[in-house]
Amino acid sequence: MTEYKLSNNFLKVTISSAGAEVTSVKAANGGYEYLWQADPKVWKRHAPILFPIIGRLQDDSYLYEGKRYHMSQHGFARDFDWQLIAQDDESLTLGFQSNPETLVKYPFDFALEAHYELVGFQLRVSYQVANRSDRLMPFSIGGHPAFNADFNDAQTSVTANEQTFTRYVLAGNYLNPKPIGKFSFSSVHKIQRSDFINDAIILKADKPYTELFLQANMKKDDPSQRSARIAVAAENVDFFGIWSKSSQGANFVALEPWWGVADTTDSDQQIDHKLAIKKLPAGEKQLFHYSMSFL
Repeated sequence: MTEYKLSNNFLKVTISSAGAEVTSVKAANGGYEYLWQADPKVWKRHAPILFPIIGRLQDDSYLYEGKRYHMSQHGFARDFDWQLIAQDDESLTLGFQSNPETLVKYPFDFALEAHYELVGFQLRVSYQVANRSDRLMPFSIGGHPAFNADFNDAQTSVTANEQTFTRYVLAGNYLNPKPIGKFSFSSVHKIQRSDFINDAIILKADKPYTELFLQANMKKDDPSQRSARIAVAAENVDFFGIWSKSSQGANFVALEPWWGVADTTDSDQQIDHKLAIKKLPAGEKQLFHYSMSFL
């Protein structure tokens, strides 16, 4: 595992080759940490990349061309070491490709790149998916950045650049295919542990550009704690998840842009039929963009 450092006048970022995961985002002039620091007793990750599925498959498996394949929650990209493609002071590109281990779970030849770039107070993230196989490749991809947030602080809240979203919920590990109604940001939504009793708040994104804002103190019981406003924005994204845990000690909130979603409760397990699945033609590439701004 290798750690890569990016910095500018505003931010210092650390990215690990393990899963190409961002593991730290600090203010250049203060040192306070924006990103959740992966307490293994609570949740052991910071900002994993989700590929080639998002969420859970029915029975952790799917069907493709009459054969059953097994894959655990959120896929496998987060579990492999990625290779350096390019780096300078303010940008980094890491790559990961199919191998004998992935082909057992996902029978497609692919190449995946994650590009990170610092621009002012913003960390821009791009994923490039390349289909190197000779057939249509179904996949999902998404980000899962989690930010320090003190749940005891009355300011911990989420707002959005559009007032109303269609809301979906999970039934156990799987998505209820029927929305339960609307989720309104006409006023600030104060984050509470009860929000996550049934896992994530899942919002359908219907516009070309979607942006969510988290207002939160970075660290509980720290004299240097600072209230911060963090924006996560994505282009042409299918869903946004807002997630934490309902248990004490989970002092983080994840704002997750998803190009895809978990299996529905009525799934027939055919990966081609999966809700919001992407289908990339042989030999082609597709780009996905989101950003994290630290305001």
